[in-house]
Amino acid sequence: MTSSEAPERAAARSSGRGRDVAVSVVVPCYNSLPYLPETVASILGQDHRDLELVLVDDGGTDDLAGWVAAQDDPRLRLVRQDNAGPSAARNTGIAESTGELVAFLDSDDTWEPDFLSRLVACFDDERVGMAYSGWDVIDAEGRPNGRATVSTWEGDVWERFVTRNPVACSGAVVRRAVFDDVGDFAVNRDRFPIDVEDWEMWVRIASSYPVAVVPEVLAHHRRHDTNSSSNPESLHAAYDHFLDTVFLDQPPERQALRPQATARAEIVLAWHSLADLRDAPRALAYRRSAARHAPEVRRSGDYWRLGAAAWSLRAAGDRGFRAVRSVNEHARRALGRLPLDRLRREGTFTP
Repeated sequence: MTSSEAPERAAARSSGRGRDVAVSVVVPCYNSLPYLPETVASILGQDHRDLELVLVDDGGTDDLAGWVAAQDDPRLRLVRQDNAGPSAARNTGIAESTGELVAFLDSDDTWEPDFLSRLVACFDDERVGMAYSGWDVIDAEGRPNGRATVSTWEGDVWERFVTRNPVACSGAVVRRAVFDDVGDFAVNRDRFPIDVEDWEMWVRIASSYPVAVVPEVLAHHRRHDTNSSSNPESLHAAYDHFLDTVFLDQPPERQALRPQATARAEIVLAWHSLADLRDAPRALAYRRSAARHAPEVRRSGDYWRLGAAAWSLRAAGDRGFRAVRSVNEHARRALGRLPLDRLRREGTFTP
């Protein structure tokens, strides 16, 4: 879809009006019961009622089966597999799905009540292969921390998606037939414990299908101690693999985007070096490398915030770094109370 779409289609998307399309919601689970009831409630409480919920137990040791048995909703069913990681669980869920559309939600994330109806409306355009919404970050208690990603990218978005990922897995809906065309999520857990396989999937879909967007925060990604990534080495290897994969056999005009994509990945790796390792020299090295790959990255606010955080860590240690992060978080929370902040530009990558 483009800016020239029919007014009635734009109105349908805005209102959530669309065909009553069956949706399969796939939720990978691994010892997920602390947050899963809230997640499931946000799915079953959707104003789009024609759905099934497929919980994929990825070999957890909690009593997920007992919890599911105690629920009284025919839309809910459980599939169990040996532990193979979230990508494999999503693939299992896709294989088990019966809906025309497949949505994904992590077992600790939540949706706004109109998430599905708003995104289902995007598929009134039969060309669309995938739709996504904006998302924000909440803490263990469900409080927004002020960080949000809202994109306006839609239509032919390959060249944008390959340089920056505005899509949360919990904010995406895909036409089921698309997976028959482009294949399943890559499963690289043995090589990269922390991977970016969802980003690679969105790029793969964007190479063949138009993408639609609802540019509002409708999904909430929960950050807590048990789900924070803490393996920057794995993430670095995963980014290298991602770049090799998505640029393979691309024409020269697309290959020209690789330095920009590499620079964005290095900015993310720099933030993880600070947040997970408290390694300021490593973060600054990534920052310098990003600027060498794509000098225009120096014009981004993220580049300068990263520098301030790294230098604070070097000068004042962990205490100084936590102080800078606290100031940033308070500022984001304050901005989050402003209506216009829900429509901020895409691409905030600071952890």
